[in-house]
Amino acid sequence: MKLVPIVCLVLVFATPAFAAPQWVESACWRAANRVLPALTAREREAYIANCIADWTAGTPPPSGRKSYDRNRY
Repeated sequence: MKLVPIVCLVLVFATPAFAAPQWVESACWRAANRVLPALTAREREAYIANCIADWTAGTPPPSGRKSYDRNRY
């Protein structure tokens, strides 16, 4: 019983292992602000979350625009 408060304090003050570095968050924030047409608040939040997940998984998000005018055949 005496360990419960200590364990709770450790869980509260521990830095989460899934936190992304600040430069990843700011890069994803800048990328979300460049998306056209402009995203709603919920779409922007989802875009940033997916971007951070991509960067922290070891695969950076694709750079540049996708060419829709390419020859498909």
